[in-house]
Amino acid sequence: MKRITASEARRQWFRILDEVAAGEIVVVERAGRRIVLRREEAPDEDAGVPDYSGLLRVPQADRAHEWSWRWPGEEGELEPE
Repeated sequence: MKRITASEARRQWFRILDEVAAGEIVVVERAGRRIVLRREEAPDEDAGVPDYSGLLRVPQADRAHEWSWRWPGEEGELEPE
């Protein structure tokens, strides 16, 4: 983690952006306050459908993202649809 003043950040803004884009965490300090600059990780596009098999012990757990439930009324129980 790199610490710099706001004045230094202003003078070297584009170099600091390059460092943050490369994975460096930069803390800019101004008037006793800290501003943390860090790269946001891109979401994993290959994640696809979550694997529920470790959480649920039911047939076709791999299709859990398609399930829905219906509540027929106050006295009724949840029913799968």
